[in-house]
Amino acid sequence: MALDKRRRSFKAGRQRGLIEWLASHGQKGTIADLCQAFGVSALTIRRDLAELQDQGLVRVVRGGVFLSDGLAGFEVAFGVKAGEELEDKERIARKAASLVRPGETILLDGGTTVGAMAKYLVGENVTVVTNALNVMETLSASPSVRLIGIGGEFRQTSHAFLGPTANRMLAELHVDQAFMGTESFAAGRGLEVPDWDDAEFKRSAVNAAAEVWVLATLSKYNRSRLHRFATWERVTGLITSTGLADDDLALFAAAEVEVVYV
Repeated sequence: MALDKRRRSFKAGRQRGLIEWLASHGQKGTIADLCQAFGVSALTIRRDLAELQDQGLVRVVRGGVFLSDGLAGFEVAFGVKAGEELEDKERIARKAASLVRPGETILLDGGTTVGAMAKYLVGENVTVVTNALNVMETLSASPSVRLIGIGGEFRQTSHAFLGPTANRMLAELHVDQAFMGTESFAAGRGLEVPDWDDAEFKRSAVNAAAEVWVLATLSKYNRSRLHRFATWERVTGLITSTGLADDDLALFAAAEVEVVYV
């Protein structure tokens, strides 16, 4: 059963990679292109594309494939994201946790990279506001942490509570620092996610915080997602893995956004 689970996770990761590859290559490609890019057989690629087409994510034609319209609203399942880029996420999370000062009130929103911060806060003298179930589970047994849970509608894709109730609760709070994930970051466009309710919560979080830190692996760089939740003017810093283009680094510097590589 464990082997089957790993195989499903690997396949889901490859299918996500197919979508990202197509998005970065003019939203189209050939079977041969995809075989070469992913090092698998044409039969495997065709099976993956058939499943993606059934989900409405791609359109397969003779000899090739196109991305479907509306892909910017697609969100990968939490369980798949939780198994990806683990080393990068751990480095980012550890660095972010080191920025938390004793006695502070901080916000951790949903997502796997921000969620990885929680274990580094166990035993610390902090107040944590969160809408993320994984963060609540990690910190619930730490007596030194004052934990404030934000309620709302639970979303399986993000393992977070979202919606009008969550936004109203957050509107009444103020935090010293907010640590936030994103599905897309770009120097010119700002920060984007696929889901409207997630974007609304993140906007409220930005407004509630004196300092805002964005945690994102480099794979989120220059993606395109449907809903923008912030521009860089309200962001204190970005914690990411190395590889940003020099031109974008200059834009971050101009916006007075600190870029921290880990």
